[in-house]
Amino acid sequence: MNNKLAINNLKDYAELAQASYFDFNLLKDSNGNPRKIYELDSNKEKIKDESYPRGYKEIEINLEHIVNQKYYNHEVLVNLEKGDDIFTKMKNEAKDSFNLDKLNGEFSEIQAKNFTKRYEVKIHQNNTLHGFSATLFYDKKNNQHIVAFRGTEGAMDYLTDFLFSVTSLNMQKNSLLQ
Repeated sequence: MNNKLAINNLKDYAELAQASYFDFNLLKDSNGNPRKIYELDSNKEKIKDESYPRGYKEIEINLEHIVNQKYYNHEVLVNLEKGDDIFTKMKNEAKDSFNLDKLNGEFSEIQAKNFTKRYEVKIHQNNTLHGFSATLFYDKKNNQHIVAFRGTEGAMDYLTDFLFSVTSLNMQKNSLLQ
């Protein structure tokens, strides 16, 4: 492998490592249904449209929304249950009220466009209880699969890292094998 190819590979792998921290789990809900965001006008305001359940135009999230910094902190909507009864309405209002899901992409518009042209997300394992998370990408340019593992995050980070350092326990290994 020549130096130029090695440098390009390192650049590509660094980009995938960064992308692995984006919330790909927001593409679909636990039932496999696509999630949505509000469509915004040129002033970054929600577009009123009474034909949608929340009164504003909604669009399905795609890979570009996930990775693009233009959508950073954009609210991801919960999928509402269908029904006109009071219980369904109350459940939907509660889901909307407690929903804190937001997009966290950091790529520039050009980088996001290039990324989505080149890669597909095949499988994403969101953080497990033990901090394991991984994403399987498919590189359309080179016709290959690439897996990106990310480090532990949040409160479990300290506990998991501590257990790794003082014991032979590797709880993340079990998550990987599942």
